[in-house]
Amino acid sequence: MKSDLDMLFLGEYEHSLDTQCRVSLPSDWRGKDGDTELVLIPAPEKSLLLLPISTFAEFFNKLKSQAIVNPRVQKAFAYLGANSRRCRCDKQGRIALDRGMLERIGVTGALKLIGAVTFIRLCAPGNWMLPEGDDGIENCLAEIREAGDNVNDLAGLLGGILGKK
Repeated sequence: MKSDLDMLFLGEYEHSLDTQCRVSLPSDWRGKDGDTELVLIPAPEKSLLLLPISTFAEFFNKLKSQAIVNPRVQKAFAYLGANSRRCRCDKQGRIALDRGMLERIGVTGALKLIGAVTFIRLCAPGNWMLPEGDDGIENCLAEIREAGDNVNDLAGLLGGILGKK
């Protein structure tokens, strides 16, 4: 499997799901040895996220001690545990996705795969629009700066995953 520094998801692609609800990942998003394991989680704005299992584990390892004593974190863990799926690439670079999760975000046949640097965002093609012009770029950069300022706010990061601020 690729190292964390090599595991970058860049670009955007549109693919069709096969009859078994599988989609091919671009070759540069897969490990050369075929051992690519990801976690599919729900996200805001009618989308899903595919995270490398190491990223998913690292994030939740930081929070697991809070889950023991904090009922809100327990509930968030339970929600994500019940609504997340492990996905592993087969030898052809395909991953099987959960049909119910896809239907909830409006994906029936075609699927947009958006490289979001450290994870993959999935949505129906009509639900993805990049911000345009200088204002859109500036807003994106402002969000990144703000997230960097609050990087230690794990509860805020978890709230963002669950679509709450």
